[in-house]
Amino acid sequence: MHTIPPTPQTRVPMSRIYLFALIELAALGALVTPLVVTLSLKVLQLVPEAEKEGALGLVTALGALAALIANPIFGHLSDRTRSRFGRRRPWLIGGVVGGILAAVLIAVAPNIPVLVLAWVLSQAAYNATLASLSALLADQVPEEQRAKASGIFGAIGFLGMVPAMLVAAFFASNLTVVVLAMPVVAVVIVVIVCALIPDPQVERVDDSRGSILQVFRAFLFNPFRAPMFSLVWIQRATMQFGYTVVSTFGLFYLMVRLGMDQVSAASLTSTATLAGAALNFVAAFACGYLASRRGNYGPFIVGSALIMALSLLLKAFTQDVSVFWVSTLLAGFALGAYYAVDLALAMRTLPAGEEGKYLGIFNMAKTLPQSIAPAIAPFVVLIGGSDPIAGGDKNYTALYLVAAAAVLASLLTLPGLRRVLRRDAYEAGRTAAAAPQKEEVA
Repeated sequence: MHTIPPTPQTRVPMSRIYLFALIELAALGALVTPLVVTLSLKVLQLVPEAEKEGALGLVTALGALAALIANPIFGHLSDRTRSRFGRRRPWLIGGVVGGILAAVLIAVAPNIPVLVLAWVLSQAAYNATLASLSALLADQVPEEQRAKASGIFGAIGFLGMVPAMLVAAFFASNLTVVVLAMPVVAVVIVVIVCALIPDPQVERVDDSRGSILQVFRAFLFNPFRAPMFSLVWIQRATMQFGYTVVSTFGLFYLMVRLGMDQVSAASLTSTATLAGAALNFVAAFACGYLASRRGNYGPFIVGSALIMALSLLLKAFTQDVSVFWVSTLLAGFALGAYYAVDLALAMRTLPAGEEGKYLGIFNMAKTLPQSIAPAIAPFVVLIGGSDPIAGGDKNYTALYLVAAAAVLASLLTLPGLRRVLRRDAYEAGRTAAAAPQKEEVA
């Protein structure tokens, strides 16, 4: 029904990959800034002090739901877009334009319902940009450069919080500036980058792209049609769940295990987060380059899962701040190494012509655990009664053991992924799949 672009074979300039990553940085910066400071400050303007936690929880939860829905829908729509500007660029630009309009609505919101609407629109808009960007990466970056690109994107993802922190630090007294600064920067960056990068048109002869039913099919895929994609999805979701389930209660862990007061625990949490993000960046960048040269992603996936599990086990059985720091740095390195290859591995499993849709579904494997894990964690800490290390009625040993088990369980998918873990096996399988088509043409 439509012309499917061929899998990219020609190496692209590294400058183009960095331009793609610049869009990622701009969009993530515009999304992270409200989460770091803007929404909290706005909520304090709109509700009494005693109601701030519930109001902020409502706003962020509905925003997360919007992100979950928007990513596959906009990826699906970008697959089916026909315009003289290309398939992806209209959504890249449209997303950041929608984001700045949502930011204006956040700034002027007179009550919580309007703030909820504004944040939902913001999440939907920026996820349109992010979903289209992932698809553009699959469209143009060949297999031999994908791990390198995945590492760059992983590193840039961790840098996304830096602009947010700078804006919040320099303009903390002016909420309107904090709200609008990064969305304005995102529009400027994305428009300039879209003028510099190619995005070829794809000819189509079907009109189903506008069907409401087709849009909702963005959430549906046949796991038997794409079994290895399904395994990669499960692997990422399981790994992300294991990491997220403990990060939710990180502050409370320090108060219980290390006996810190709230202020000291908050300070250590912030410092540890920045240190972990620095190692995330280094590991994602370095491992992406190494994996791109080797073409074998298996060692990076196994190594990152084992290191992550070790870091969680260290936290499960310690009251020592030095062990906490070792564990934090190990986790930061492990997560960076994993993100260096997980996107590249997913791109080896995408059905041709539906890259945007499937990458949108793949992104759900990261966002869904971030919604589910915080809801499950309060029940996990009740397992087995009191904490065997620090006492009290919350069992943090159980929490970290469950997290470590989830991370190790992600490795159970590897036997089913043998054909795509190594570049030579992947290329051989792709050649074999294409052989009957060549014979028919002949």
